Amino acid sequence: MKKAFQIKIIGVVQGVGFRPFVYRLAKECKLTGWVLNSSEGVRIQIEGSEENLQKFIKRLKAQAPPHAKIYRLEIKEVPIEGFKDFEVIKAKKGGEIELDILPDLGICNECLFELFDKKDRRYRYPFISCVNCGPRFSIIENLPYERENTTMKGFPLCGDCKREYEDPLDRRFHAEPIACPVCGPGIELYSGAGQKIASGEEALKLACKYLKEGKILAIKGLTGFHLMARADDPQIIETLRTHKRRSKKPFAVMFGNIPQLENFVELSESDKELLLSPQAPILLLPDKGLLPKNLNEGLNTLGVFLPYTPLHQLLIKELSFPVIATSGNISDEPIVFENEEALSKLSNIADYFLLHDRPIRRGLDDSVRKRAGDLYIFIRRARGYVPLPLLLDFRIKRVILAVGAQERNTFSLAFKNKIISSQHLGDIKNLKSLSHFERSIYDFLNLYRVRPEIIVSDLHPRYETTRWAYQYAKKEGITFLQLQHHVAHLYSVFAEKGKMPHEEVLGISFDGTGYGLDKTIWGGEFFKIKGTDFERIFSLRPFRLIGGEVAVKDTRRIALSLLFEIFGDEALKLPLPLFKNFEERELFLLYTAWKRGINSPLCSSMGRLFDGISALLGICYYNTYSGEAPMRLESLYKPHLNEVFEISIKKPFYLDWEEVIRRTLELRDSPEVVATAFIKGVAKAILRVAQLVELEKVALSGGVFMNGPLLSETIRLLSEGGFKVLRNEAYPPNDGGISLGQAFYGALLTL
Repeated sequence: MKKAFQIKIIGVVQGVGFRPFVYRLAKECKLTGWVLNSSEGVRIQIEGSEENLQKFIKRLKAQAPPHAKIYRLEIKEVPIEGFKDFEVIKAKKGGEIELDILPDLGICNECLFELFDKKDRRYRYPFISCVNCGPRFSIIENLPYERENTTMKGFPLCGDCKREYEDPLDRRFHAEPIACPVCGPGIELYSGAGQKIASGEEALKLACKYLKEGKILAIKGLTGFHLMARADDPQIIETLRTHKRRSKKPFAVMFGNIPQLENFVELSESDKELLLSPQAPILLLPDKGLLPKNLNEGLNTLGVFLPYTPLHQLLIKELSFPVIATSGNISDEPIVFENEEALSKLSNIADYFLLHDRPIRRGLDDSVRKRAGDLYIFIRRARGYVPLPLLLDFRIKRVILAVGAQERNTFSLAFKNKIISSQHLGDIKNLKSLSHFERSIYDFLNLYRVRPEIIVSDLHPRYETTRWAYQYAKKEGITFLQLQHHVAHLYSVFAEKGKMPHEEVLGISFDGTGYGLDKTIWGGEFFKIKGTDFERIFSLRPFRLIGGEVAVKDTRRIALSLLFEIFGDEALKLPLPLFKNFEERELFLLYTAWKRGINSPLCSSMGRLFDGISALLGICYYNTYSGEAPMRLESLYKPHLNEVFEISIKKPFYLDWEEVIRRTLELRDSPEVVATAFIKGVAKAILRVAQLVELEKVALSGGVFMNGPLLSETIRLLSEGGFKVLRNEAYPPNDGGISLGQAFYGALLTL
């Protein structure tokens, strides 16, 4: 018996080869009708025998393309129209957005083979792509995902590409970004002064030549610019640091392949899989120390990744050495992704520019992940992962915009049954970054065609994001909510599970700085959480930040504050190397400020405690970049050492670090012992609090839990103690996950 069905598929189904898959499947099942992209996802009208239709539906679910994700399949019977064939038809515009957009994907194996196949017409073509790889999110201007709605609309297909595009059996059937040397984008090499030098193959050859000679190149990639230079020459590294105003922050290094990479870092099989995945993140791995020390000074990890675009493949193939590939921007500014902006802003850094004319609609940094034992931690979520949604187990009744924190900013949109978080936007601390933040929000609102009804911000009154959210809510006449920083961290963990646990949970939130409900600075907090209710039950013993924000960078002041808390002015008589970094009068003034509480707010921050111990050990007196002191302390961790510092629990319920400081002073000549004993001591203290509170589930979040040894040791102890541990897995535990937590909390309030 003949029947007809209309099928609506909602999920990540555009830009993944779904229509070609449906076409081939319909042909194999001897069915007629059509398939199209719509603002809802993919729609199919299909006719044939009932038996063949059932086979089609079964295979549709089971054999979808590798990058596709089907969230929902809606099937209804419709009248038979008598189609003679099956075809892919033009998308219908407008309507409510149901579909999800695919992230930008690294080059696939098939395209990589063709790139170096002399017989292929795309041999050595820097923009080779197909339905399984290439740009997606970074080139989309509107939905549905069709070529005319992307930045590729300015490159009409040549005859050969058009034949591939229209051939249902071809890998490039309806692959929107496809191009070739005849009809697609090209590359050009410019001098630092903005003069065109070469194009095409000659530009590639000269770019490789200049890299070999030690020049710095600004290279436009998939989602923005990289600054690239030799990673094996300390002088070149120092020159790049000077020009980029990046004194010590580690650089990521791009290697040609896995065999080369194995010489420089310790690699597991799962590391290889992640590095070779379509997401191709930067991965922080144990460093073997064979490259110059000024690449990652004071650290035992190296950020590494593989060439994930055809252009990078062509470059790296000609080089015998690894290269630095760091974000193309000036410090504290967003990544550059437009040619004119690059030539203007990066001319004081780069000697040459390798440009291309495929426009990037929105810039994205490389994603960064870190291995900690058998675990992986997100440091930065951007290219390769954004804008994939997080699906919830419930529907949200009002559209929510969550604006995140000030550092490592992301924002999130919550609507229907999902939360979509933005790419990493960096620190929102000046007009340029605030403008970029605002443009990015409007970009998402327009792309997904939603209007916020609730906006959620941090509590901190001086965050630019808080001010912006308040003004936006006032202008639009919508509800303005605020959520405490450390609570938002914990709700980001619950969000990843798609729903709130039914039972009460112990939440532990450790980071550097967050505005507390009592208007002091928090950062070492324990909460009981159930539903949308939370109660702070434990905290780190408070200490003063002498000079306020200044102490966040000047870790010496934190060390002084910890000493003054224990010894008062007698601390100044201790024979410590720390004091040699101060003038006598300066020490007196700092003690006076501490004693009188002059510009010295109280804080309960675990991150700042890490800073203070680093300064007492003399391993980091100044944070030249966020998290430097804790990262250096982490690098000293030796798991085989047995010393564990005691962090006592005092009433009214705080963790007392005094014994830690006393033991640090006694063992300061053995920094590895101190670092290990302190980290193990913090993990042990977490276990003791969990045992006191007696809740089965324990959630961990906050930037301090990017510390691999601390996270691994804490999970081990809690698991052995019978607790179930929840943590951030698909999102960063640092402030990059704050907007997710804010959005999820706001969503819960709509129920």
